[in-house]
Amino acid sequence: MKKNIITTTILALFLFAGCIKNDPVIVSGAVAEFDATALNSNAAGLTYPILGRNPGYGRVANTTDSTLRRYVQTIRLRVNLVGAQSAQDQTVGYSLFTTAPITTFAMPATISGQTPAAAAATLNVSLAASGTDFTALSGILTIPKNSSFGFLDLPILAKTATAGEGKFVGITLNNAGTIKASVNYSQLGLVIDQR
Repeated sequence: MKKNIITTTILALFLFAGCIKNDPVIVSGAVAEFDATALNSNAAGLTYPILGRNPGYGRVANTTDSTLRRYVQTIRLRVNLVGAQSAQDQTVGYSLFTTAPITTFAMPATISGQTPAAAAATLNVSLAASGTDFTALSGILTIPKNSSFGFLDLPILAKTATAGEGKFVGITLNNAGTIKASVNYSQLGLVIDQR
């Protein structure tokens, strides 16, 4: 009799444990995030990454990516739509940092074949200036209709070499567009080598 009660109790526990209702997770709306922010580690003491290499899309920045240099170029940053695509163009607002959160940055060496070559170095960092270090930005980017991403283009202006210096560009996605910014992946920092 005691054995039947124990067996029945254990069997009842297994039956009732399987009856827990799992409510589905429903996400409403959409948010925007930097592709590079979601894939790269945060900088020490910060809640976002700071990159010294041109970030690739859909992967972690690595040693095959060219370093960010003071020469005329356009750095293209992908911004992902997290949510359903839309039949209309959507916009994402962004703004620039007003102060550099770091004073030094360990810039990696240029990749093999990148001209001119530069060895790895620790650079003194200051804030990049719009109109001097890069072309002024609009503050709004577009995610085209029926797409899951858009691009923020950062045109770099040519500068004369400054030994041991780097310029910081920090960008924050904000809620000024039709798509809200992701809470966790809305900030990205870049250091442009001025050597």
